[in-house]
Amino acid sequence: MQYTAPHYYKKFRCIGGACPDTCCAGWQIQIDPASLRKYRHMKGPLGNRLRNEIDWEEKCFQQYSGRCAFLNEENLCDLYLEGGGESAFCRTCRTYPRHIEEFEGLREISLSLSCPAAAELILLEKSPVRFLRAEDDREDEEDPEFDFFLFTKLEDARDLMLQILQDRRSPFRVRAAIVLALAHDLQQRIDKNALFEVDSLLDRYSSPKVRDWFTDRLDSLDVSKDEKDRTAGSLFVILDQLEVLRADWKDYLRDVRRTLRDTGRIRREPERPFHEVFTDSMAEQLLIYFLFTYFCGAVYNGSAYGKMKFSVASTLLIRELVRAEWISRNGCLSPEYVVSAASRYAREVEHSDFNKCRMEELLGDEKKFGLEQLFSLL
Repeated sequence: MQYTAPHYYKKFRCIGGACPDTCCAGWQIQIDPASLRKYRHMKGPLGNRLRNEIDWEEKCFQQYSGRCAFLNEENLCDLYLEGGGESAFCRTCRTYPRHIEEFEGLREISLSLSCPAAAELILLEKSPVRFLRAEDDREDEEDPEFDFFLFTKLEDARDLMLQILQDRRSPFRVRAAIVLALAHDLQQRIDKNALFEVDSLLDRYSSPKVRDWFTDRLDSLDVSKDEKDRTAGSLFVILDQLEVLRADWKDYLRDVRRTLRDTGRIRREPERPFHEVFTDSMAEQLLIYFLFTYFCGAVYNGSAYGKMKFSVASTLLIRELVRAEWISRNGCLSPEYVVSAASRYAREVEHSDFNKCRMEELLGDEKKFGLEQLFSLL
């Protein structure tokens, strides 16, 4: 089995009760079958409490006011404290915020952006991300339906996209436009079953001339402000059509949209430039996070362009959440708020399979979210 992870992966440390948004509240914590069996037979006062505080039918911990039954007033886990440490955890608690994508013979491991401590590692990393690789003797079950040829082409394309995104000689908007267009052109080859053309496509996008071509294309875009505002508004409309995981999410989005809509009519933009708050480096790290985590999953649904659109749209939406707060606070915004906004978005979108699939589906509307429209938002 092969393993891949970003270089900051092993730097993660849970900050426990100091966490501004504990992972033990706000969602159901599912319990795996092995842990359920262990909890059912645990002795003593903790065993009695476990049998009372587990929803055995739903296979999850009970919640009180949205908080796990074992989360105490200091935002620490009683199961951890009384059960002998991490060995008492179920698989969900033991794994989070580590995220694993499974492919044949490969596990790609990342940290979830929804965890504030992990989001800080991801967003505030100044150097380009390196991906570390390891291998062991563990055998993986073969899946006869796994399209290994498609997967290798997706990997090759993603490797080039990561290289392009980390070439800081160009502004982020140019780099993002290039990888978005590359995913679009790759999708055309997937759709017509012409994967043999992918190598020449990647060679073309590897040319030094590509950067200048896309710079000129972005500079010459003929998209009006009204059209750009419509596209941005349509992205937020997508969020309105997703499953709500936290009760305050809708109110938060309404306030964000009101602030962004009112800018230029009743407010002045802050004197501190937005690019000093939400930097190209942060945008790069975000897009690379989404790209690494989701792009090769296209091997299961054939939608490379959809995965890239999801990645770009998520980066843009997080940027706009930050922009609204930058406006509200007259530019006085610390990097910690960027971390908070990204984490909040990830909790709502990434932790629902329905939300991820629905968002990818809605972004497939080329009239609203074609290349030109998305380029205009970069």
